[in-house]
Amino acid sequence: MNTTENEPQEDIASIDSLPRVEGFWDENVCGAHFVDTEFRDRHQFTPEFYAAYRDFRYRKEHHLNNVIDWESAKGKSVLEVGLGLGADASRWASHADKFTGLDLTVEAVTATRRHFEILGLKGDIRQGNAERLPFEDNTFDLISSHGVLHHTEDIRKAMREIHRVLKPQGTFIVMLYTKNSFNYWIRIQGLFRFLFLIQRMKSRHGMHVKEPWASHLCNAKEDDQYFTWSGWPHHCTDGPDCRIANIYTWKQIKKILSEAGFQVERGAKTHFPIGLTPGIEQPLARLIGFYQFAWCKKHAQ
Repeated sequence: MNTTENEPQEDIASIDSLPRVEGFWDENVCGAHFVDTEFRDRHQFTPEFYAAYRDFRYRKEHHLNNVIDWESAKGKSVLEVGLGLGADASRWASHADKFTGLDLTVEAVTATRRHFEILGLKGDIRQGNAERLPFEDNTFDLISSHGVLHHTEDIRKAMREIHRVLKPQGTFIVMLYTKNSFNYWIRIQGLFRFLFLIQRMKSRHGMHVKEPWASHLCNAKEDDQYFTWSGWPHHCTDGPDCRIANIYTWKQIKKILSEAGFQVERGAKTHFPIGLTPGIEQPLARLIGFYQFAWCKKHAQ
C-alpha cells in the first residue's frame, strides 16, 4: 500500500497459508465459546443451544439491532460473508427475498445450515473464500460482513470481489476493527502488554501461568514478531492462536473501500468492551468504540 508521510501504516500480519487460517476458525467457530460450556456440551446444535446463543449475542452485541436495519433486506438478494453460528444470517434471511451465506470453514457452514433448519429458514449456505467469491458479477442487492474481513490475508482482493458481485446501486455493510478506539490503545497496546510482561516474569520465576497467558508465552517463544507493536494486536482480539486480525484507522478503511470502487456513505462506531450497561456503553462507543461500521454503495459505471 502506498502511503503518504502523514498516513498511519497498516498493521499487517505475516501471510499464513489459507489452510492455517481456516483451521483456526474451524476449531473456534465464532461465538460458540460464549455459550456456557456445560450447557454447550449437552445441547450443542440443538434448538436450545441456538436460542441461548442468539440471546447472548443480541445482549452482548446490543448495538446490532440499533445500527442494522434487518428489514432493509425485504425483496432483495442478500449475501453475508462470514457466518459464525448463523445468528445474523437468520435475521437477514427472515426478510430477504433470497439469502446466500458464505464462510471459509466447514464448521460454520454446518452450524448455520443446522440453525436454518431449526428455524425453518431457506438459504444457500456454502463454503468459500471471500477473496475468490463463487458468484457471477452483479448478483446481490445487499452484502453484509460483520467482523470477518480483517481476518483475511488480502482484504483488498476480498473488497474487489465483493464489489464485483454487488449490483450497481447495491449496498455493502461492513464492520472492521478500528485503531481509533479505547480497546486498541488502552487495552491491547497498554493493559494487555503490561499483563503479558507480568506473566512472563511469573513464568521465569517458576510460578503457574493461566490461560490465555500460557499460550501467549508459548507462542512468543516461537515467533520473534509476536510481541512487536504490529504483531501483538493480532493475538489479542480472538485468541492467542489467531494469526490474522488486522486493525485499521477509519482513514485506512475508507481508502481500502474507495480503492475497491465503493462510495462510503456513512460510518458508525460501536462496542466498548468492558461490560458496561447499554446506556453508558453506547455514548462511549460512538466516540472510542472498537467496531467501525461503514455503509457503502456501488455506483453504476
